Amino acid sequence: MKGIWKAIAYFILYFGLTMMFQMMLSIVFMAIGALSGFNDETLLMEFANDNILGMTVISGILTVFVLYLVFKLRKKQVKQEWKLNRFKVKDVILASVISFSFSFVFALCTYNISMENSLMISKSVDFYNEIVPLFGSIMMVANLLVIAPITEEIALRGIVYTRVEKNATAIMAIIVSSILFGLMHFMAGGIVLVIGATLMALVFGYIFYKFKSLWVCIIAHTVANMPEFILYSKPDISSGIFGVLVIFFVCMFIVGVCVIQKSTPKDNV
Repeated sequence: MKGIWKAIAYFILYFGLTMMFQMMLSIVFMAIGALSGFNDETLLMEFANDNILGMTVISGILTVFVLYLVFKLRKKQVKQEWKLNRFKVKDVILASVISFSFSFVFALCTYNISMENSLMISKSVDFYNEIVPLFGSIMMVANLLVIAPITEEIALRGIVYTRVEKNATAIMAIIVSSILFGLMHFMAGGIVLVIGATLMALVFGYIFYKFKSLWVCIIAHTVANMPEFILYSKPDISSGIFGVLVIFFVCMFIVGVCVIQKSTPKDNV
């Protein structure tokens, strides 16, 4: 249990840092809004919400920096502790196949469900694009494909998973890190996103267990976020095409897992 409690403590630190930085940045942007002439409280809040994408990017970078400092101050070998190990291209391809397939199926199954955080981010993207053409789109790409995968994988697999695994089994490490990963998405999309994120995290945990490299997980996480861009404009999908896509990606996922099982050592869990 010692490893689990330590993992939870680190998760609270990570989540607390993220929330603290976002609150501080919200105050900063409201102050900028006030200096720009927005005197009404409603307008100030709206201005801060319009900058939520910027706050998310900045808070992610600051959180990773603080976590790195915490480990360095405790005289820990960050590369070893977070398992930033070398990897094979084959490993990345296999991990990407199963993560993309699973993510695409979830995206299809929740196709018509609107999530509050996604709507706020979309509004923020449009806000930045109006200021500088494509700036908001570039920031969204940077956040979903770079900042978020790095930040979340360092926290949940590099830190939480490894703390649990040191004192328990790999299965327990996968379960604990996945549940925490799911719970932290509650405010972004409610129970639907919690379930989806938890299931997706089980895939990431499996990848981390099999390939022993956080880099593979980060890349797989990046690939898993891509369906959000593919389906961003909400193209019309007929029921026939929907069924074919679901079957295709489910088969891709199963085949990918089978190949991984055959091509990696069978460790004790």
